[in-house]
Amino acid sequence: MSESGGSGTILAPLDVSNLQAEGLLRQGTSSGTHRLHKRRLNRSSDEEHRDIPLEIPQNDSAIQDAFASIPVYLISQETLTHVGLSASKAEQLWSTWTNWPTDGPGRETDADDGGLQVSFLDFITGHVTRSGIPDTTGEDDTEWYTCLNACGVDPKTQAAIMDPFFDDIRFDHTCLDWVRDTIKMRYAGLQDIQRASREREKEIQRVASCLGPSGGGEWRPLSGLQQQSMAGISANVWGSACAAAACNAPEYMVLYKGIDQAHIEGMFDVDGNMDQISKLTSLPPSDFNNKAVMYYFTPNRKVAEYYAGYAKRRANCESVVMVVLCIPNAAIQSLTEPEIQHLHWPSDNWKQMIWNCRRNNNLPKRLRVYKEATLIIGSISRKPNNVYHRLDTWEGVTERYLLKVKPDGRSGADGTIATQYAIQGLEKGEDWLLENGGKDIKVFPYSHAALESLIAENRD
Repeated sequence: MSESGGSGTILAPLDVSNLQAEGLLRQGTSSGTHRLHKRRLNRSSDEEHRDIPLEIPQNDSAIQDAFASIPVYLISQETLTHVGLSASKAEQLWSTWTNWPTDGPGRETDADDGGLQVSFLDFITGHVTRSGIPDTTGEDDTEWYTCLNACGVDPKTQAAIMDPFFDDIRFDHTCLDWVRDTIKMRYAGLQDIQRASREREKEIQRVASCLGPSGGGEWRPLSGLQQQSMAGISANVWGSACAAAACNAPEYMVLYKGIDQAHIEGMFDVDGNMDQISKLTSLPPSDFNNKAVMYYFTPNRKVAEYYAGYAKRRANCESVVMVVLCIPNAAIQSLTEPEIQHLHWPSDNWKQMIWNCRRNNNLPKRLRVYKEATLIIGSISRKPNNVYHRLDTWEGVTERYLLKVKPDGRSGADGTIATQYAIQGLEKGEDWLLENGGKDIKVFPYSHAALESLIAENRD
């Protein structure tokens, strides 16, 4: 069940014809789904799944591994199940969406009358994580499953969110936080597939215009049309020799960030040059800012891999990437106070900054110097924001609120304190970042094989 309005089909018509002719698109398990070859999902999937042959016989047992199920329409009941909802929850929400009241705000698929309109994504997250759902910040799995069931999350997605290998990350946010994040990531992944398909259709049209009319002017399939990679993202996956070389940068501070690929859509222009580095910012409230965005990176590669791994574990068929930033040591050393600040456990300033920022409090005057800094190097906190709201004073921020990491990148009380480099997200900090490595950021696809390797190497 679907709507042809709004964002329409995920795959463009000419792209569908070409994919079917090449055997790369097959009928789904229902009329509302396709089975698309994994190397044609998005603009990094050809690299990520290069081990999968493009030619798969129709009756080959490898079809299940080589193809991914996607909805035909972006706004559809099938999308509701794709983002992680159970069949019954999807049916319930689809009924609400298709029987929209005539009063109040409209839907994004309705004619624009100048009033408020609700996007399909906001509709999903709003209804799934509505007020009254029993959210939890604790470490009792029973409470988490109660919350996930109340949200209508399907068992497979529940297993991904609850994977005990990633417990240390999971407990840094609430259950509803992770449900929202998973839905948004998967929905953005479908939009990424849609963009890739539109780009392939443009290439089909371009090639066809160069070849001229054929067969009475009718369209014909273009054999061997290659997937266009996303500009700015390496053709080499994380773990490759190329990725290792990018991290080997003497006289530079090498910093990392693990993130889903759709999150950085638009960061590079069509030629692969840095265009919108702001795609890497984190919204407030965060560790070192209560009101404004900040750039956060870690010098610990394993920590970033662990975060990328949890995103990949919760993904459906979305791409995840590792971001590598190399800042000249000389650039960092040239900064003096107040342009550079250090905030480390167990200083009272670190505790007070974390407590005030995470609660979105107005900072005391003596702490505002940190908001003016271009770069803050400090310890990483843990636990959800609402846990800090329950602390009456900053003195309640104990060592339990500190992220410690073991050699494999996972957190633990017996690990070393994790460090972050926080760069101001306003013009001053962004200019400094662009002048000192930001224009040369490297991005590598983080494959499912990398996730399997991470788990295999570090599973207790």
